Amino acid sequence: MDGAKTRNLIGIILKGIGLAMGIAVFVLSILGSIENDISIKLLSLGVVAYGLYLLQDKK
Repeated sequence: MDGAKTRNLIGIILKGIGLAMGIAVFVLSILGSIENDISIKLLSLGVVAYGLYLLQDKK
């Protein structure tokens, strides 16, 4: 794979992680099976993934 395809794949993965963390926290909070500190950690991981995506060099 060349550099552009690799950057694109990494971008898709990072966006997927952020989306998955948000959905997971939403569903688990509806089910009442997640504690606040764990949900904050999961949402923070999602925000970090989005941040890494936005910091990627877009060439």
